[in-house]
Amino acid sequence: MLSIVAGALMSNIFIGSTPDEQRAMLAALGFRDVGDLYDAVVPQSHQFSGGFESLGLGLSEQELAARMEALTAQNVVFDQGALFAGAGFYQRLIPAAAKSVTSLSNILRAYTSYQAEVSQGVLVTLFDFQSTIHRLTGMDVVNAGLYHGANALAEAVLMALRLQNEKSSDKEKLGRHKVLVSDALHPVALRNLQTYLAPKKGIELRLVPSASGLTTAESIEALVDERTAAVVVQTPNFWGLLDGMAGQADAAHAKKALYIVYGGGDQISLAMLKPPAEYGADIYAGEGQHLGIPLSNGGPHIGLLGIRDRAHVRQLPGRLVGEGVDRLGSRGYVLVLQTREQHIRRENATSNTCTAETFVAVECVAYLALMGHNVLREAAEHSHRKARFIAEGISAIRGFRMMYPEGVFFNEFPVVAPCRADVIVDELAGRGVLAGVPVASRFPYMAGAGELENVLLVSATEATTRQGIDRMLGGLARYGN
Repeated sequence: MLSIVAGALMSNIFIGSTPDEQRAMLAALGFRDVGDLYDAVVPQSHQFSGGFESLGLGLSEQELAARMEALTAQNVVFDQGALFAGAGFYQRLIPAAAKSVTSLSNILRAYTSYQAEVSQGVLVTLFDFQSTIHRLTGMDVVNAGLYHGANALAEAVLMALRLQNEKSSDKEKLGRHKVLVSDALHPVALRNLQTYLAPKKGIELRLVPSASGLTTAESIEALVDERTAAVVVQTPNFWGLLDGMAGQADAAHAKKALYIVYGGGDQISLAMLKPPAEYGADIYAGEGQHLGIPLSNGGPHIGLLGIRDRAHVRQLPGRLVGEGVDRLGSRGYVLVLQTREQHIRRENATSNTCTAETFVAVECVAYLALMGHNVLREAAEHSHRKARFIAEGISAIRGFRMMYPEGVFFNEFPVVAPCRADVIVDELAGRGVLAGVPVASRFPYMAGAGELENVLLVSATEATTRQGIDRMLGGLARYGN
């Protein structure tokens, strides 16, 4: 009898919802069927049209290969020297040897190693990853990676809320429930953060206005108070301007708020600029794609997360790898801390992000090790100088102007064109030049997008060539007036 009851209970747990339960859930959400639910959630442009019957009969392996080759041929392939689109993701020159390193059998495996302790190759690589990001950012403790930059930022804010309210006895009445975020934050990261905070009761997210593309200490002082848990600023910010280095930390710390720096702009800049820890960052969250990860049609990437105060390490989500000595005196590496414990503690875990992007961390380490500090700095300097050269060239074209002529940028800047930016990008794309990112059409949901139709976000990296620059400037000159 007991076994029959146990079997029934197990079937309820593992078989899933019944048709009646599905209908009840759909009714509670206000939908007639699953199709209506999909229509509400999935954009029409992403939905499969025509029905599965339109796919026809199954194909042989040879026919399928030919079909895939035909579809691949429809892709537009740009010369990497003529790619000027960035907006948070950048084309890098990656040493060919990096692929050989990441193909080594002792580190080539699934992108997340859930039992990393079985492989010293994986652990030593993650230790090197933590060490290199520590050197770049100056943060005392860096974890072994998160999903991507926007995920790392959301985890940083959640960690700040825990730290600021860990002594609160009533979690429904948080003492510090406000989060101030610069409105020059990448719009994707902002939407991601809003999604993370939406289910959290009592959390207030407020935007700090930026003047001339920058978030000033004065604008933070006007909003920060004793209820503020954290202030978030991105540098380089969405507009490519260097933000976050002029008294912002002091303005946040004056009210005992934590200061979070988000590296959503090109983090190759860390090879040239002060590390975030030196200008007051309590928490650093960043996007690791900039550190030698191919664009790969959108991913995978890796999130960077570090803290300045070691006393906060148990609130740091993710995994930490440490170096030790075994009983025979040999050096070895182990997982010293895994605070999230999403597979054990569930709702009590510091994080329920279930991936660490271990393989992408290996790619970062291979790139950074092969580049070294001096070559990495050279790549950063080339990116900066080429961007300045392009900015001067565009400014000389009648009808074009810099959106923030007084702003200091690293390798990206916004330009106001004499016509719609998406028209320019589409026309030049037909000539093999990706002229930039048309802000309004690429991010229609961002505040003021309707007023940014003519704004083009242009970037350069060390991969940008003079020939590509000349082709782009020649294409823009056609629109000069």
